[in-house]
Parts: sequence; C-alpha cells; structure tokens
Amino acid sequence: MGKRQIVYKAGQIGGNNDLIDQEVDLITIEDRVWHGRVVSVNQSEVVLRDARSGKHRFSIDQIDKIYRDIVTDY
Repeated sequence: MGKRQIVYKAGQIGGNNDLIDQEVDLITIEDRVWHGRVVSVNQSEVVLRDARSGKHRFSIDQIDKIYRDIVTDY
C-alpha cells in the first residue's frame, strides 16, 4: 500500500465542500500545523475538529495550505 498526498493552496480552500469530513493537516501562514477533521468550509473560514473534539476556526487568510493523505493500493 502507498500514500498519495493532495495539497490545497489557500485559493482552493474557500467553499471547497470536498474537504468536509476529511482528515487533514492544516498549515497556517505562521507555519503552525494543526491536524484534525474538517467540520465545515465556507468562503471565509474553515472549522477543524481535533482528536480531543476541540473545534478550531481559521479564516481563509490565515491558512497557507491543507494537506490530505489518500491510501492507494500500490
């Protein structure tokens, strides 16, 4: 099994409903990394739920990138 990584840059995040309920790594423009599941996405913010069920809100202009890993058969 392998992994493939999908990278969403800041311009691809706002309003992207494909991210909802996905496990991601979110990197802020301050180079802080947050790991969790995306609860909601709209044109102005992303809400992320971490492993302890804490919710974190990030405005789109605070986000540098979002990474998502996909497990592949090869």
